[in-house]
Amino acid sequence: MTQPANPALQKSLMDVPVRVDVVLGEVRMPMEELAAMSAEDIVALERRTDEPVEIYVSDRLMARGRLVVADGQLGVTLSEIVDSREAA
Repeated sequence: MTQPANPALQKSLMDVPVRVDVVLGEVRMPMEELAAMSAEDIVALERRTDEPVEIYVSDRLMARGRLVVADGQLGVTLSEIVDSREAA
């Protein structure tokens, strides 16, 4: 791996917060159904648990991955980096 041209810039960028969203699936439902839900209700998503999840960084699709459980924590392993130039 090569050294960055400006290490100070790279270090300062590491402190910039970004939003990372992992999309498991989605569902559309009428507001009345949503309002009538209780804590024990289950919402069925369009995807199965073994299908890839989408990983968005600052609202941009960046990768896909698989759900994993490690030490009792839910996580994601990256399986594909998305090239946004090819998708456009």
